[in-house]
Amino acid sequence: MESKIKIFESGIEEGIMSRNKKFYKDGTSEEEINKLFLEVRKKIGNKYGFDGKKMFQALQKTEINKIDYPDGKYHVINEEDINREDLWYVEIPTDILILKEKYKNIVVGNQMADCPILIVEDRKKGVTALSHCGAPYINRKLPYQTAEALIKEFNSNPEDLYAYIGSNSKKESYIYDRYPAWATNEDVWDGYITEENKDFHIDMEGAMLKQMHALGIKNIEISQIDTVTDDRYYSHSAFSKGNISKKGQNFVGFFYK
Repeated sequence: MESKIKIFESGIEEGIMSRNKKFYKDGTSEEEINKLFLEVRKKIGNKYGFDGKKMFQALQKTEINKIDYPDGKYHVINEEDINREDLWYVEIPTDILILKEKYKNIVVGNQMADCPILIVEDRKKGVTALSHCGAPYINRKLPYQTAEALIKEFNSNPEDLYAYIGSNSKKESYIYDRYPAWATNEDVWDGYITEENKDFHIDMEGAMLKQMHALGIKNIEISQIDTVTDDRYYSHSAFSKGNISKKGQNFVGFFYK
């Protein structure tokens, strides 16, 4: 079956997809940041064909925000969620957002700077799930849980699921000088964290594919873009190593056409 969704990725050309003050000049007010951020969203919307105010992002738990919910929690976007002027400010504490086909030109996505975004579309049922799969989330099997959410909620057949792994820091670029502390699940990382010349290379895509294959998902597309080395995209890793032009955040999302 043909895909019913449009997947897009923004980068440096479109502008910083974040309201975090660290990405703006000192002294920039919150009001001005919100204004600049809306301009970026509108620019992305004009480029890909949607309203920049109609963009959802999950409020995902982190060690910093201390939000608490069960791992792999999902939320199906509904009328109450959509009935707002600017959907960016709708806070939905969850790992996974699911969108139904009936909601046209409504975007579900997530900010990123090196971590892969996973999009799983059930082309037969007309529902799509998205999650932000940084390495610590891969460690707790969020890729598996993202596809599993469609199976649980909509009785999706894995044969009808089509997965997309977005641009990210590839294993050639994602390097630690020691074995990462967040890699606590040996089964997840066996074969996907490898030591080369005393450096540890992290293969997030390989670990994600293993989880997809465990559910019987065979239709998987992977972006070939390495955010660390590609000059079109922001990268936390590259910025931390001195590349000032890489300071910012990208956005990966989808909408029903």
